[in-house]
Amino acid sequence: AAGARLAGALAGGDVLALVGELGAGKTTFAAGLVAALGGDGAHSPTFSLVHEYTGGRLIVWHVDLYRVERAAELPELGLDELIGDPRGVVIVEWADRFGVVPPDHVRIDLHHAGAGRALAAIGTGPRGRVLAGAVDGPGGQRVDI
Repeated sequence: AAGARLAGALAGGDVLALVGELGAGKTTFAAGLVAALGGDGAHSPTFSLVHEYTGGRLIVWHVDLYRVERAAELPELGLDELIGDPRGVVIVEWADRFGVVPPDHVRIDLHHAGAGRALAAIGTGPRGRVLAGAVDGPGGQRVDI
């Protein structure tokens, strides 16, 4: 659904910041995006922190900051080498925990909505705004995952 819509607009070097409470749909969104790019779907990288998905149109580096406790742990993840790499895109779950995303990115806010889940996409910078428009269309309306 929403991840699949965004996949068509993605280009190498793009960064997605996923934000939302536990169970809000961050990994579900990432899995849809990876599958739409032609990869083998995604699962929560909670225990490995960074997961690489190849085999699709772009490499996807799926990062989960939930278990990172201190900013001093961030260099071990190698994000500096991944962010902006033209071969793929970086998805950062729990991106609001640390300031690791570049100024130009798309933030996907996910939340529970009744019996389902919904999201809103917010673009920061010119590329982020293009990507946000690909997710929710004109007017930044909220859409189901």
